[in-house]
Amino acid sequence: MCYRRATRAICAVGLMLLSVPATAATIAACNATFTICAIPENISLQLPDGFEAFAGDVILTEPNSSVVSDVFRIFNNLINTGEGTGIGNMMFLYSADDSALPPPSTYSANAVFIPEDPSGVTSFLGNGTNYVLNAPEPETCLSIGLACVATAILAHKRSKGRQSRLRQFV
Repeated sequence: MCYRRATRAICAVGLMLLSVPATAATIAACNATFTICAIPENISLQLPDGFEAFAGDVILTEPNSSVVSDVFRIFNNLINTGEGTGIGNMMFLYSADDSALPPPSTYSANAVFIPEDPSGVTSFLGNGTNYVLNAPEPETCLSIGLACVATAILAHKRSKGRQSRLRQFV
C-alpha cells in the first residue's frame, strides 16, 4: 500500500513539473497589428515573426518610491548600436520578487523609469506598442489547472478503491 501511495505522489509531482514552462524563448503574446503585447515576468520572449523593436530598458519602481521592482529589457540582438541600444526581437521582464535584477551599470543609454502600477500590472507604451508588463502567462495557468485536475482524479479514484475494500469486509 505504501508503494501505491509513493507511485501516485510521484505521478502527481511529475504532472506538476511538466506544467513548468520550457526555458527556451517563447513567442510573445501580441495582437496581429503588434499594438498590444502581454509580457509575463521571468520568461525569455521573442517577438512574433516580422516584428522588431527599439532596444532598451524600462525600469519599474515601487509606487511612490525610487526602489526598483522590475526591469523590462528589449535586447539589441539584431542591430547593436552600443550601450544597450539598437534593434531587437528578444525581451525579458526581470522581477525582484523572483530573481536578481540586472545591475544598474547595465541599464541602456535610453533607459526609462516609470512607477509600477499598484495592481502589479503596468502598461508601457513604447515602439508604438502597449506592453502589458507582469501579465499572467496563459500556458502556465492552463498547465497548473490540468495538473490540479489530474491530482483530483487520482484522489477520487483512491477514495473509490478504499470504499470498495471496506464493502468487502462488511
